[in-house]
Amino acid sequence: MIALFATTFFILIATIKPFKIYKKININMATGSLLAVAFLLAGGFVDGELIKQGIIGNEFIRPWEIIVIFFNVAYVSVSTDVTGVFDYLAYKIVHLAKGNGLRLFLFFYIFAGLLSIFTSNDIVILTLTPIIFYLGKHAKINVIPLLFAEFFAANTLSMFLYIDNPTNIMVVNSLGIGFLEYARVMWFPTLVAAVVNFILLRIVFRTSITKVYKIKKLTDFHVRNWIDAFLSLTLMLIMFVSLVLSDTLQIPIWHITLFFAGVFIVEDVCFSFYYWKRGRGISLAQRDKRKVILNIPDEKNEFWMAVKRIPWSILPFVLGFFVIVQAFGDIGFVGIVAQFISSHVSSLVTSIGLTGVVSFFMANVINNQPMTIFFTHVFVNESFVMTTQQLKGSVYALVIASNVGANFTIVGALAGLMWKRILDVKGLKISYIDFFKKGLIITPFVFISALAALYVVLM
Repeated sequence: MIALFATTFFILIATIKPFKIYKKININMATGSLLAVAFLLAGGFVDGELIKQGIIGNEFIRPWEIIVIFFNVAYVSVSTDVTGVFDYLAYKIVHLAKGNGLRLFLFFYIFAGLLSIFTSNDIVILTLTPIIFYLGKHAKINVIPLLFAEFFAANTLSMFLYIDNPTNIMVVNSLGIGFLEYARVMWFPTLVAAVVNFILLRIVFRTSITKVYKIKKLTDFHVRNWIDAFLSLTLMLIMFVSLVLSDTLQIPIWHITLFFAGVFIVEDVCFSFYYWKRGRGISLAQRDKRKVILNIPDEKNEFWMAVKRIPWSILPFVLGFFVIVQAFGDIGFVGIVAQFISSHVSSLVTSIGLTGVVSFFMANVINNQPMTIFFTHVFVNESFVMTTQQLKGSVYALVIASNVGANFTIVGALAGLMWKRILDVKGLKISYIDFFKKGLIITPFVFISALAALYVVLM
């Protein structure tokens, strides 16, 4: 057990604070996870069969299926993003606010939240964070309030649909919850959390929001090709409709996402060939002065652009923790936790409260993805005994904790680590302590409000 805890700690250190060994080998989220599993295998703590079980899973938890769904949706989202349409919408919002900073704060909060619902919180962070930084540089706006509005909105609204966050996918896929069933339960807690979140953000940043700003011509962003953008948005909409109907059609979610990812790949390859024939630049080619700021390469290959922007480092990270949690299960630790929680739950309130609070703080110690992987194994363990209503309370409380908990500390989710790294590269420093101070004021109230709303839905 000591070896398992040690490797868990090693992966988290490599994720939060990447480092080098021998001045050449980078140890980060991806390589750290691979090294940890290799160490466990070499030391005899796990074997090939356990690794296979950790990845293939069982009748309840199928890690490979979760991964397929996440990366399919990620490709669809990123492919749509590289057309330039999300950039275009963001800058239209800037003009729509008409120089009113308070209105801009509200608009960006809503836009980040909606974008998170229809893509994912990770895509929002990767797309909007550089844009907000650019606004601050050229429109003389204090970007700190906008960055927090974007981040908190993305991680709150990402619990609306279960494909919005890989942690949602893990929970739902493991317990066989349908797309519509999930949305029926989570829409109200998400709405309540989003409203409380905004009110508290507005209070916390009441003195630091830029009240008036000027828009320069330089902030006009253009879509690469409107046919490409319209087709991508239409296909994305059809995919979401298909997901809503998946229960009725009795088609597995991963089949739907795999099909549409394939369609998007064909679309991207065709348009890449078109751009190559026409000698066109990327969707952002008219932003030559901004490429250095946004780190955008001048490429014509839309497919390759999308592939490179997918957060591939999540793959070994998640697989590594699936193996480690499988090992914890084999030595009986998962069963001990399952029995402990079951013995302390006597009602819907206690199931929501206990699971929610424990998973909330656990997410901010070991990150929300390994926390969710661990709890999904707890839920399907034979020692986890609850009524159907209590089980639902625990499951959806876990979803809330894994999403909202990401707004408590930067280490609570991979989205937070990506967000901080983007800002560090841009030279904008937001320390772990500064973030925690904001999270401490806002997030507990949002979390409790969401749990209360969940109780109202399930009671």
